[in-house]
Amino acid sequence: MGPKDDQLREAQRTLPRIFSHLRVMSTLGIASPGTGRGLCHYDLAGYEQMAALMSPLVELDNYGLKPAREVTAPNLTRAWFTSAAKDEIALDFGQPMMWKDAMKNEIYLDGVKAAVSAGSVFGNVITLNLRAPSDAKVIGYISGRDWDGKPTNLIYGANGIAALTFCDVPIDAKATR
Repeated sequence: MGPKDDQLREAQRTLPRIFSHLRVMSTLGIASPGTGRGLCHYDLAGYEQMAALMSPLVELDNYGLKPAREVTAPNLTRAWFTSAAKDEIALDFGQPMMWKDAMKNEIYLDGVKAAVSAGSVFGNVITLNLRAPSDAKVIGYISGRDWDGKPTNLIYGANGIAALTFCDVPIDAKATR
């Protein structure tokens, strides 16, 4: 089980499953220029970035405007091992994603930093290649005990919005796409 702040973010991430009219927006990718980071409080530029992220959601929900692309934060919908070898994990975010190798440093398997050798993306799915097979039961992304608040290692959607963090999400052992 992850640290309490990880569990809190996981509860926030899953709230839309309970409340169908609720949306959660990631603030992890917001960096205040004065500090180069954003954890909880921001300078004016940071709050301007937050407003820019939220405005399309307000337009969608209140005015029915249809955006040309996704305007929500990527949210993990499922995780699974891609083969019986259990040396590769696929993460489906339900929207087009991006991949940078720095992102692999923020993945956890059973609460321990994962030994991810490489990653790739195809559409909505990020695939993580592990250095060795794993019997991990759960996966997480960003741990409050290790993260320094800098947006350089974050997973981003193709829309440029940082993905919502997740904690102790079950990994399906069945290889399915």
